[in-house]
Amino acid sequence: MPDTEPQWEPSRPEKPHRRTGRGALTPEQLALADDLHTRALALRAASEDGLSIREAVALAAVQLGLEPPCAEGET
Repeated sequence: MPDTEPQWEPSRPEKPHRRTGRGALTPEQLALADDLHTRALALRAASEDGLSIREAVALAAVQLGLEPPCAEGET
């Protein structure tokens, strides 16, 4: 039997909490930040040694081509 009920929609659209005005991120920056966040979380979850969030973000940035790899001990 087909659904003849109209689909319920909220009375006003939900807006994600984002900064506006000066200092706001562009859509491209938001997409890149989301990619970096997702990759860093996956790296932390997959690491046997328990990467710190700082290490995971740095490694994710290198994998995404955002940062050049650095020698051991460099920061």
